[in-house]
Amino acid sequence: MGAGGHGRCCLDIARDMNLYEEIAFLDDAHVNEVINKCKVIGTLGEMSSYYPEYTDIFIAVGNNKMRKKLSLLAKEIGYHLTSLISPNCYISRFTDIGDGIVVFPHAVIEANASIGEGCIITSHVTINHDAVIEDYCLIYSNTVIRPNTFIGSLSRIGSNCTVTFGTKMKSNSDMKDGSVIEPSDEYSFEVGV
Repeated sequence: MGAGGHGRCCLDIARDMNLYEEIAFLDDAHVNEVINKCKVIGTLGEMSSYYPEYTDIFIAVGNNKMRKKLSLLAKEIGYHLTSLISPNCYISRFTDIGDGIVVFPHAVIEANASIGEGCIITSHVTINHDAVIEDYCLIYSNTVIRPNTFIGSLSRIGSNCTVTFGTKMKSNSDMKDGSVIEPSDEYSFEVGV
């Protein structure tokens, strides 16, 4: 779902995975068009019409709240939320990964990190060991999430950011490009507060 810039990048990853015989888009703005050799067969509102002809779905929408809404609807219909994992990234076998995520090329996710459902991990992101990224977060390119950090659900972290060791960020945090976030910053909180 979604044939915009993010959707086209996700299409590349899906093709690189070489798992699917057929891939089609649902997108409100481009119905009946062919985008990057992939047909747009319907609108987002027509999602239920294509199940069970299609059983796997990926929500390629950058807006965290909209991605969550569409993911929950897709699961209610019966779709399997597939994940798109670039063959050119590194994920430890000891990482816990939720459904419906995308991991772009050259991302690194280290041992015992936890990535929630519906997250977007873009190119050259490094998530160190024991970091927790809750559901429906978006982490942009060249960002480093240090060990023992906690990123609350629906958070957006810009490019070239560093979230320092042990930082805890509230849900719905929105970090500007180039930010360095430390445990004492306004986005941090004590667990359980």
